[in-house]
Amino acid sequence: MRTGRQLIAMRLLAGSAAILMHPDAALAQQEVSPAAQEDVSQDIVVTGVRGAQQKAINVKRDATQIVDSIAAEDIGKLPDATIADSLQRVPGVQITRSAGEGASLNIRGLGQVLTTLNGEQFLGASNITGAQPNLTDVPSELFAGVDVIKSPTARNLSGGVSGIVDLKTRRPFDLPKGLTASVSGQHVYGNRTKDWSQQYSALVGWNNGRFGGLLAVAYDDLTLSNQRPSITNGIRKTTDRAAGFDTRGDGDITNSTLRADGDYFYNPVAFEMSNSITDRQRLGANASAQYQITDSLQLIGDLAYTRLRNRDTGVSAVLHNNFSDNAYQSSSIIDGNGVLEVGDANLFRFHTSTINNYTKARSLNTNVELRFDDGGPFTASARWVQADSKSSYISGNVDAWATRSILVPRSSSVADCTATPASCVYGNPGGLPSVLASIDFRNHYPAVSFASDVTNPALYSLTSTWAFGNRSEAQLDAYRLDGAYRVSDDGLLRKLQFGGRYGTRDVSNDAFRLLSPISFGGTPYLYYFKDATGINRVNGLNRSLVPVRKFADIPGLTTMATGFGPITGIPALPAINPTALNDVRQFNEALFPGTREFANPTQSYRVDSRDVAAYLQADVGGRLIVPFTGNVGLRYARNSLDIFTNPADGIAFVGLNANNGVQLALPTVKYKNDSDFWLPNANLNFELASDMRLRFAFAKVVGTYDLATLGQGFAFSYVINGSRTFNGQPLPSDLKRFNSGSAGNPSLKLPQSTNYNVSYEWYFSRNSILSVAAFLFDVKSFLQTNTAIEAQPDEDDVVREGGPVTRPANGKGGVIKGVEIGLQTTFDYLPGLLSGFGTQLNYTLSDSSSSNVDLFGRTLPVPDNSRHQVNAVVFYQKGPFQGRIAMNYRSKRFNGLTPAGSDNLAVFTKPTNYLDASLSYDVTPRFTVYVQGTNLTQENEERYAQFKNFYLDQAIFERRVLGGVRIRL
Repeated sequence: MRTGRQLIAMRLLAGSAAILMHPDAALAQQEVSPAAQEDVSQDIVVTGVRGAQQKAINVKRDATQIVDSIAAEDIGKLPDATIADSLQRVPGVQITRSAGEGASLNIRGLGQVLTTLNGEQFLGASNITGAQPNLTDVPSELFAGVDVIKSPTARNLSGGVSGIVDLKTRRPFDLPKGLTASVSGQHVYGNRTKDWSQQYSALVGWNNGRFGGLLAVAYDDLTLSNQRPSITNGIRKTTDRAAGFDTRGDGDITNSTLRADGDYFYNPVAFEMSNSITDRQRLGANASAQYQITDSLQLIGDLAYTRLRNRDTGVSAVLHNNFSDNAYQSSSIIDGNGVLEVGDANLFRFHTSTINNYTKARSLNTNVELRFDDGGPFTASARWVQADSKSSYISGNVDAWATRSILVPRSSSVADCTATPASCVYGNPGGLPSVLASIDFRNHYPAVSFASDVTNPALYSLTSTWAFGNRSEAQLDAYRLDGAYRVSDDGLLRKLQFGGRYGTRDVSNDAFRLLSPISFGGTPYLYYFKDATGINRVNGLNRSLVPVRKFADIPGLTTMATGFGPITGIPALPAINPTALNDVRQFNEALFPGTREFANPTQSYRVDSRDVAAYLQADVGGRLIVPFTGNVGLRYARNSLDIFTNPADGIAFVGLNANNGVQLALPTVKYKNDSDFWLPNANLNFELASDMRLRFAFAKVVGTYDLATLGQGFAFSYVINGSRTFNGQPLPSDLKRFNSGSAGNPSLKLPQSTNYNVSYEWYFSRNSILSVAAFLFDVKSFLQTNTAIEAQPDEDDVVREGGPVTRPANGKGGVIKGVEIGLQTTFDYLPGLLSGFGTQLNYTLSDSSSSNVDLFGRTLPVPDNSRHQVNAVVFYQKGPFQGRIAMNYRSKRFNGLTPAGSDNLAVFTKPTNYLDASLSYDVTPRFTVYVQGTNLTQENEERYAQFKNFYLDQAIFERRVLGGVRIRL
């Protein structure tokens, strides 16, 4: 099937070539972005930070729309360590991080950003369902620059509400004639991992003006700290009476959950402290060829390959109240809002948790493009883009309890441990009855202290293990024809541009669980959660069949875990060694022979997307008091989605039960979700003076969603009841209660917005710009994630309390508005060495509101939008020396809502301030040595729930310092 599509595409291109070579035909270079038309032939010259700044300023000045750019300082050297880290210096761009590396971004507060490769859609390696790939997939060394398009033209692809990020690779004709080569290598040290990482890149290119070829390769082998201490398993709303003491000290003890009464506190179910490490290997390669067939006809071919191997491993120390209301003692400190500041706890459950999550992904993107330009009025191009991507993920998990858990029946003759306790054993024999511990959340990092000894390996057993994963595939094809006709050089109508595009994108996700056979009475029962403390219904009786494995019985699998980072008070703890799970299937097979993979249909789906687009654009010019240029256009876009989901009724299953196995799917359901849009836009640019521009822009835009939000079926989880009651009545401790659920929404409508922009730019010297911009997004509907308590049944099919279920939905619309102020300049006019200094400064105000409200009914902003953002860069370049210090500040940002009993608490990330620096020295014009430091102040990202002192979690990133060399031939 793929071969057939490729043959059709090649025939299309060949036919296009024949048409375009007709004397009456013309060919125009398809607009990728304004910067794609910039002459980048100087990229090979060692221009440094000054040259990169000048190039970015030139792109902005010459653009026909509102654009900001970053440019490489040298071959294989963007200004920062990653693409996203470099983009955060652009006014209005805010990024999120994965293990300290920039991973994704929003523009002016909105995350619906379309990311393109040389102006066209592409597939990333690990995030193949979204419009914005994970930017950690792609080595930054492969790119010549990046454009951030804030006001689209009709020729730009639709799919980005707030803007388009266009990644630009090099091509042979961008380089000087002859041979060009460059190679670099660097070693990176992390202060928390205390380990060295390696990064290498190379480029070789050749052209003779008629034909050229280029190959660029980059390889990174990184070890990254990825610690995230966090509140997990939910937040309970515990009343004074349930807790057994006057939680806020107001003089009474009631069962009221009313805020005015103040007789409850927010009870974190569990607190985890991890020592997680991310090992990330990524390989990227770009190959490009250009052939000037005739003076008017040029053929371009590009290949972009990425491969990612990402392994997250670690051990967490888990302080867990086992969903009880009376674990925290009266000596705890609880403030007037019910926030637990210091928790003195008698914990029925303490364990270490081991994870080993492995992602393997790769993508291959192909581009074939034919351009015609004979110098006449008509120009055109034909282009075919094809991509395929594959990704697999598997997660291995083990809990090792130090506490003894509950009494469980292991004999065929015992049905009730309450009636015959002597015939039962504890889930973890030899474990502690409980653990006395204290957690203090009042300082920058939580502090833990233990009154119980939890360091003895004899206390521990391999209590539970489970594994799951998925495989995803995607294919993309796009065919487009673009043309332009130059009407005049000095009239009002300068040029007409037109084109059409047809694209397909098919995505599938196949989820699975590992089920293991455990025999009883000669009959094997399949388990997903192999939990020695769990009790399941087997042959009409409650039994625990999972064998107990004390650490003394499995010495080759255990370790003493350390390195819990800045969280104090945690000793070396016995745990299952994360490396024992490097092969998750083999690990489970060794413990439970016969373990097999079973499809998990509720998490499996397929989405087939078809896009048709056409546009007409008029480029205009003239004089209205001052000279002006611009464009007015209309784009038609139609999107057709076929969504295939696998519903389940929760009754039919493979395994012990629906929760401890996999549900059997009902017949596949196909949903259709079609939409079409007429998208007008206009850009007008007034030349107030030779060094001043005033720009106005208007556009109706439509975005896209991650296809997983459309296709995912209903998935849910249970938890052991423990000591909870219902309506004052006791329940079996082993009853599995509904915990939480999530589902996609195939009926989601694409986000739409009407965007307005105005920008003033003063280019007061060759390397300088002062800019002021204002923007307004009138968003028709925000995508929101609704988490609500739903009446879902427990495992015995009885509906009691239910639990939180998360579903995406089209929320109400709203307005995002703000201003951007930027200054870029060099101080050439200063005397002597001072003339080497320069700066980049910008500030963004992004004010927004959404349909979300917090606990007190106050309107909340758009998620992940910081109202204030500041960038400050000071650099120096004089002779062979170059240095740079860069600061990025983001104010607090709203992340979403988390349920706490009947309350929905607003989650915020506290303000962050990152500091990076670099220094380089050109030993010769062809040999450079350099050092660079990222996150020099060891900034981390802390989230809180509603109240600033309500600690929720923390992403703790490390300081990283690198040293390297770059050689140019």
